[in-house]
Amino acid sequence: MRNGVTSAGVLLAPVDMASAQTTPSDVRDLIGVRGSSGEAQLQQRGYENTGGQVGSDRVWTYWWNARRGVCLTVATVDGRYQSIVSGPSADCRRDGDRPTTLPGPVGGPVASGPTETIQFARGTSSATRRGAITGYETRTYLLTLRAGQTLNVTMQTSNRSNYFNITAPGAQQALFNGSSSGARYSGRTRASGVYRIEVYLMRNAARRGETARYTLNVGAR
Repeated sequence: MRNGVTSAGVLLAPVDMASAQTTPSDVRDLIGVRGSSGEAQLQQRGYENTGGQVGSDRVWTYWWNARRGVCLTVATVDGRYQSIVSGPSADCRRDGDRPTTLPGPVGGPVASGPTETIQFARGTSSATRRGAITGYETRTYLLTLRAGQTLNVTMQTSNRSNYFNITAPGAQQALFNGSSSGARYSGRTRASGVYRIEVYLMRNAARRGETARYTLNVGAR
C-alpha cells in the first residue's frame, strides 16, 4: 500500500492515530452519536456514570467499567459525543481515599494551594487579588461577612476553564458554582461568618497541567 491506496486501487480513509491510541476499541463507534443514545450504549457495555462537569461549550461525563478497570472521559458538544478517551481511575473516583478532584461541580473536596484572608482597607468595601494557578492547584480566599450584606465577586482570567466557587459558613455545597453560572456573582448573604471563594481549573485543564492567570474582584456592602 502507498499513500493510502492498496494494490487493488481502493482508497482507504486516513486513520486518526491520536483517537486510535486513546479511545478504547469497545466504545470507538460511539463518537459522533447523540448523548442519550451514547449513555444507553455505555450502560449496556458495562459502564456506569460516576459524575460530570460543565464547561463553556461542552459537557464532560465520567464512566467506570468495574470489570475492565477502565475510566472513560466523554466530551459532549451540541448534544453529540465529540470524544471518548480513557484516563486515570481517579477521574471516576476509584482512587481509594486519595481524592484528586476539585471543589464544587468538578468532584471532590481537594483544595491544594495557599489560603488568604481578605480584609478591606479602611474606608473601602472592595479588594482586588491577582494570582495564577497550575494544574490541580487551587487558591482559596476567606472573607468574613454579616448576614444581609450583598457580596459581589467577578473574575477575569486567561484560561476559559478557570472558575471560582463560593461556599457559605458551615455549608457542604457551594452556593455559587462558576463552571455552571459564569464569572460573576452577586447575592445577599443569609448567614454571618467566613465565606470561602475557591479559584480552580476544571479537571480537563488541570489534567493537562494548564496555567490560569486571573484577577479576582471582591466587594461587600
